[in-house]
Amino acid sequence: MKTIALVFLSLFMTKSCQPKKDSSVSEQAKQTTETLSTTQTEITKSEMAENKVQTGTKVEYEAMSRGFFSKIIFENNQITIVSDRNSEGKGTVLMLSKEDISEISNLIKAINLDGLATLKAPSEKRMYDGAAHANLKITSNGTEYNGAGFDHGFPPAEIEKLVTKLVSYSEKK
Repeated sequence: MKTIALVFLSLFMTKSCQPKKDSSVSEQAKQTTETLSTTQTEITKSEMAENKVQTGTKVEYEAMSRGFFSKIIFENNQITIVSDRNSEGKGTVLMLSKEDISEISNLIKAINLDGLATLKAPSEKRMYDGAAHANLKITSNGTEYNGAGFDHGFPPAEIEKLVTKLVSYSEKK
């Protein structure tokens, strides 16, 4: 009896899982949905392109020591702040106003990106654990510019305004 019930339920379950053949209405709905999502994606992309002050620019500021970690990322008109080195993919996201975006963009434009790696740090406290080690990386139009390391809180004069502006967002958090 159990065997007959098991066979019957198995046949019933496999029949009910098969798709129905009348799919003309669902095909039209699917095409309409795809068209709408494509249109929305195109609108979103064009709006994002218009709002970006510098297309393809990403600024990463990272400071770390044995007991301290802070990573601040400026990308896509927003700031991401990560304070836990074990969860770098997650962080607090702050949307920026047009004034903040414009200010950060102007600070980036004022930096000689080719000379970023040769900047001299004003202090060497990070060498003996007197300060956290910090670094600035700027990616612009697919090219990555890495800065020379410096002490957290004591950046080189050429990038001091940008670093101070980025760090100020983590203090507001």
